[in-house]
Amino acid sequence: MDSSTKDAFLAAITLLSASLSLTGGFALLLTYYKIPEFQNSVRKLLVFLTIADIFTALGYIIGTVNFLRLDAQQRNSTDSLCIAQSFITTFSSLSSFAWTSIIAVHLYVLIRTQRDFQRNRSLKILYHFSGWAIPAIICIPVLAEDKLGRDHHGQKTGTGLWCWIKINNTDGKIHSRDIVLMFMTGKFWELLTYVLSFSIYMILKINTYIERQKDKSYSWRDVGGENLRNEDERFCFTWLILYLLRFWGTMRFFIEISKTESDKADAVDDILKYFHCAGDSAQALGNFILFCLLDKNIRGKYHEMIGYCCNRHERNDLLKTPFPDSGNYQSIPQS
Repeated sequence: MDSSTKDAFLAAITLLSASLSLTGGFALLLTYYKIPEFQNSVRKLLVFLTIADIFTALGYIIGTVNFLRLDAQQRNSTDSLCIAQSFITTFSSLSSFAWTSIIAVHLYVLIRTQRDFQRNRSLKILYHFSGWAIPAIICIPVLAEDKLGRDHHGQKTGTGLWCWIKINNTDGKIHSRDIVLMFMTGKFWELLTYVLSFSIYMILKINTYIERQKDKSYSWRDVGGENLRNEDERFCFTWLILYLLRFWGTMRFFIEISKTESDKADAVDDILKYFHCAGDSAQALGNFILFCLLDKNIRGKYHEMIGYCCNRHERNDLLKTPFPDSGNYQSIPQS
């Protein structure tokens, strides 16, 4: 497969994945605001995570479209749209990692202490500072130093389609400063999120198992101080969604900074690149599937809403049916 065909295929995968993720993200937000059963403080944190993931998907769409409109020479340079996309996706990815960790910590404290956090204003401020302000504090200095842009080091630490950290070393090597910068603008926080979320959720699963040994009817719904649902136990798999979707890009990153140069390493990188394009922008879709489509009660609400809309459409058509003795359409008076 030649380079242009490969780029077109990678672009198609990215655009499809990001578009589905946007759709799933907006559907999850609509579900939260339209279905009262879906609403509690933990699900509200999921809304903020989804907003971050929506911006990530949108950024990858912008980056991919920008890449496709450039000619071969322009794709080796950094333009203003590339910088904007890099800032959006770097900020939103960091925010996504932060909100994933926040949800894990919130659930742990909630279940262990059984306190009511609905009116805890200081805690909400802390969450939003961690979820939005800290990612901005990390990204703004990198933007000011003009380090956001297109990777020129064989386009291996990115996908070749979208932009991240600008690496333009004449000796063809990634310098340690650039590696540290890539860690601080993404990979370190990503790995920290995996470890923190996995550890907390495993503790919660063990705690739930122990409680059910004492009382077989125990569920998260019994936790005081919050209107949890039994289905909220699915939050224990949030880290897994993130891991499965972003694992491919992380593997490509470590292969590249390990300075392994061989035909085998390049072949592995080429394969991982397809999964990387599909996975990095798909977390909003993954969370929509996990928390909405796999939830029997929420699916039932979807059926009710769809049935109501269809019946309403049929009633509107009935009101405009023609009378037999006239070819004209008239409205039937409503009682």
